[in-house]
This record gives sequence, structure tokens and C-alpha cells, in this order.
Amino acid sequence: MISKRHLLYFAIIVSMFFLSSIHTSQGTMVTIPFTNINMENDDVLNYEGVRIVLFFKSICPSCHNQIETLQELENAYVLSIIALNVDSETTNTTLLELLDDLSLSTNWTLGYASPQAISTFDLTVVPSQVILDDNSELVALTEGYFDYESIEIRILDAINHRTENYDDEPTTDYRELLFGLFIIIGVAVTTIVVIFLFRLFQRSDKTSDMIIASKKFEREEKMK
Repeated sequence: MISKRHLLYFAIIVSMFFLSSIHTSQGTMVTIPFTNINMENDDVLNYEGVRIVLFFKSICPSCHNQIETLQELENAYVLSIIALNVDSETTNTTLLELLDDLSLSTNWTLGYASPQAISTFDLTVVPSQVILDDNSELVALTEGYFDYESIEIRILDAINHRTENYDDEPTTDYRELLFGLFIIIGVAVTTIVVIFLFRLFQRSDKTSDMIIASKKFEREEKMK
């Protein structure tokens, strides 16, 4: 027969499983594919260190301002900056012109964003930036122009692996929502099952006690 102690162990193990699932869902590592300046398939995960992925358009004034801000930041921090044009083209002409016009350093990698990368973060605004730490885990997602101080805070989060600060509010990945719902339902169902089994065994114990008491009473009556 399953004891109350076994039920308690079961509840603890299941709770730890769900808590672990909740923890690992934060700062999730994602693949961000793109076409690099050599017109070859590439991925942000192929690069090392703290990475800032800038999504931009070449005709966007705010995007150029954001590039200038990132150029200032790379003088203060060791960064890999991947600038991805959301308007894909069949040649790398636009990227080469941008590289020459802005005199970008070797810390920069230029390319065209893939549809998968854009849809992963549900990007509707440029400039937008995704920041990853050196473990390739998400730290921040920003939409619109962010000044030096605002981006610096997120860079420090990445350096210190503060992935719990990642805010995926702009994201509309329903798989994450379903996963969160699964966790909530799982915890609720587990709690209900444990309570039900606990009460069931409580009743079983009481019934057993009553049967034992009844038999004892019968034996005592026969001995009289």
C-alpha cells in the first residue's frame, strides 16, 4: 500500500519538475539565421561573446542613429554586433555600401535577416535589437531607438548573465504561451491528485481501523 510519505515524496518530485521547467523557459536559447555579407547562410549562434543583433533598414534615419550609438558602446565593451537588414536583396551591394559609408569595425557582421528571425521576435519596428549573453541565452529585446545608457544597462545584464530580465512581451510565439499554460495546468492537476489520494488513504486508514476494532470487539464478545 502507498503510504502518506510516498505521496509526499511524489508531490515534491513533481513540483520540482515543474519549477525546473519554469526556470529553463526563461532566457531561452534560440537560433537566429541570416544571410551574411558573402550571401551565405549563417546564424547568430555561430558567433561568440555578448551579441547585439540589430534589425534595421538602410533608409531608416533612426536605424543609423542606433548604429552610431552601438559604435560608441563597442569602444567600452567587448561585443559582437550583427546588423541585419530586414529588406532582403539578391546581392550584397547595399551591405557593402553601408560597410564603407559607416566605417564599421571588425566587431560588426552585416547580413540580411531571414523570415524566421523576424517572425521569431514578431518584429514590426526598426530599429529593434536582440541581446544575447555569451551562453547564447536571450537577455533583452528592444523596439525603437535606445540611447547609450539604455542599451548599456542591457549589455551589463548580458555580461552578468541576468537572463531573468528578458522581457518577451513583444513576442507572439504561441508555443511559449501553451507551454506556460501546460505548467499551470500540470501543477493544478498534480495538486488535486495528491489531495485526492491523501484523502482516499485517510478514509482507507479509518476503514481499516474500524474493521480491526470491530473484529476485536467480536473476539472479546466470544470470550465472554
